[in-house]
Amino acid sequence: MSVTVTIHFPVSDVAKAIEGLHSNAKFLEEITESTRGAGMLHHRFVSGDGELMVIDEWETAEQFQSFFDGNPKVAEVMASIGMTGPPEITVFGSIDAPGTV
Repeated sequence: MSVTVTIHFPVSDVAKAIEGLHSNAKFLEEITESTRGAGMLHHRFVSGDGELMVIDEWETAEQFQSFFDGNPKVAEVMASIGMTGPPEITVFGSIDAPGTV
């Protein structure tokens, strides 16, 4: 079964962080393209109070970790959004439960 990965990026200014994402559109598209066939199933950015968060679904935790550790473009984008601390990464295993869609 797949895993869901959340990455919390603490930022000082959410609006400026979102601008940073938009100003790095080319990098983000390249990153997304590099994950096709590498195990990523879904990818989404969301924002909250003082943070941006990525919610991903990957085939395996190892595939995510290999991507995250091995792609220098990820660090470039993280630097461009005004992070105020290190990202917090959590990996959740999928479970087969009644009511799952």
